[in-house]
Amino acid sequence: MAKFETALEGHDFNALAGNGFQVSEERNYGYVVLRIRPNTAGAAEALTQLGIQLPNALGITGALDTKLVKWLSPDEYLITLPLSQKDAFIKDAKAALHGIFAAVVDNSGGYSLLKLSGEHVYEVLAKNCVYDCSKFLSEGKVISTLFSKAAAVIYRIDANNVYLMVRWSFADYVFQALAISSREFR
Repeated sequence: MAKFETALEGHDFNALAGNGFQVSEERNYGYVVLRIRPNTAGAAEALTQLGIQLPNALGITGALDTKLVKWLSPDEYLITLPLSQKDAFIKDAKAALHGIFAAVVDNSGGYSLLKLSGEHVYEVLAKNCVYDCSKFLSEGKVISTLFSKAAAVIYRIDANNVYLMVRWSFADYVFQALAISSREFR
């Protein structure tokens, strides 16, 4: 059996932990890109069959432990779901969307997901991100922006956590940026 490893395997997340800032890597999730225009004939029925609802611009629908759908652009959505359910979802999605102008792409090997929390989370984000997350990143909102120099998707599901998704190739860079920018809160 192959061992599942993440881009940040072996990194010491405890080294980033302090009283006011914590980081953890969220593992065992699959990431599926869905390209579809919501008003396409048959799309609503197919999405209902899949048990997902497309969010409005910059929004999120669903839940991380089932299917979390994030808006990325007017016709692009990123679905995060438990890794164990990913293959079945892709198969079901391709069947439900057959004949509809849409695309379903497995991007599970492409992302690292970090959960940021603590009273100083927005101060750390401000050091790395031009978007004012403390003011404009409300619960249920997703943004695509730069984190330091890496493209990132940042979102909030609840009041206590901010999620930061980056491509695997930038994961170590982002880890180092978090280490530097959170140093004063440890």
